[in-house]
Amino acid sequence: MNLIIEKILNETNDITIDIDGYVPLDIKFSAPIGLPPLYWRVGDGKKSLLELAVLPESGTLSDITLVMLNPCSIQKVDSIPVKLSDDKLGNPIINLDSWNLLDRDEFSQRFIDDFDLDIKAVISPTSILLIIDGSNKITDWIKCSDTFYVGTNDKRNITHLFLDKLTQEEIERFYEAIG
Repeated sequence: MNLIIEKILNETNDITIDIDGYVPLDIKFSAPIGLPPLYWRVGDGKKSLLELAVLPESGTLSDITLVMLNPCSIQKVDSIPVKLSDDKLGNPIINLDSWNLLDRDEFSQRFIDDFDLDIKAVISPTSILLIIDGSNKITDWIKCSDTFYVGTNDKRNITHLFLDKLTQEEIERFYEAIG
């Protein structure tokens, strides 16, 4: 199961990126209003877990949390060679069809789990690239803020997350949280 971007809302909200010594990464787009968020959870479920929260009323990304990451899945580099563009700017709106088939009143049905993916991280002194689908093939980048981009493939599936312009302290806290 993939998370598909239906469209891009051509406005930007204040995105808060929190990297602390406990939770490796938490990116907040907007506070949930109304119904509780829907969740797409990926990783292997034991050593890696990434949660993407989606607002059910609009399909807007609400929160992205890297709960855990296998330290063996980290590659340290001097720089990350990504070709970013400002062509697509805004907030991704997620296609909700996968959840619409489920009974959203049942709490457990708010989660779609894909625990067959191994999340990888490429880390430089100022940036972090999370590879969600194991592929290096990126078709487009969506600029969500000055420091955060979402990468998609040709089918508009979310495949990568890129955080740029991080401080040395944030990178150190990321490593601390990974353990």
